[in-house]
Amino acid sequence: MSEARFLGIDFSGAAAPWRATCSRPTVWVAVLDGVRLVDLRPVQKLDPGSAPFDSLVNLLRAGQFRAAGIDAPFSLPDPHFPDGGYAQLLEDVGALPPASDRPFPMGPQLIELAERYAPKQSAKPHRATERAWSGATPRSTLWWKPRGGAPFAAACMTLLYRTGRPIWPWKNAPGMLVEAFPAAQLHAWSLPHMKYTGVDAGPVRAKIIAEIQRRQGIAIAPADRREMQRTPDALDAFLATFSGRAAANRTLKLEKPSSWKTEGAIAVHV
Repeated sequence: MSEARFLGIDFSGAAAPWRATCSRPTVWVAVLDGVRLVDLRPVQKLDPGSAPFDSLVNLLRAGQFRAAGIDAPFSLPDPHFPDGGYAQLLEDVGALPPASDRPFPMGPQLIELAERYAPKQSAKPHRATERAWSGATPRSTLWWKPRGGAPFAAACMTLLYRTGRPIWPWKNAPGMLVEAFPAAQLHAWSLPHMKYTGVDAGPVRAKIIAEIQRRQGIAIAPADRREMQRTPDALDAFLATFSGRAAANRTLKLEKPSSWKTEGAIAVHV
């Protein structure tokens, strides 16, 4: 396993992106090895013989990477924890039954679990690490819709529980999983971070890719460059690789917040 091998995963808490057949895939996996983007594919193409969510669990469980950045929330706001802390929270989420149409619980199930520990003090509470990146408009992990983060958090914490990998910032070890936030990464680099995901935003994405290549010296195959210009989710997977690099190489734009032992932290590269 190369110490310079980093994965990036653009994630989803919805049901359709995890089906074996998906006409417009939105869950993508990028592999950055050194200064080369060596793989970029939707989760359906990881292992066609397995269910997509299981394929991703197996890929991460194998740990053949220095770090994997995942574009989804890893934790909840500070008050909403059992006495056993973060490890117990993952156990409790892992024990929730999956919804009928997806291999993980839905957002309302996570919110109900969180409110067993403490009632919400506001409609959309945010963690300290999310407030630090408020300019990139993070989603509250305890808000269901519209554009709530609870479905993402429920799906992601199920994934974290099932993989059994070290999770940053609680542990820093080879094969660790790291919380990414592509919009915050673009914001930190002073690149377009609000209007790069639209169907007609291909030229904006092309400029983002070119600027990252110029600054970071990343080699990208023409086919992968075209895919990222066409599909914002593929670009987000590529951006998520830099969260893993930031955590592993201690090249963080911001220090971990004081609440990191419960709430975790988003890793953004300088």
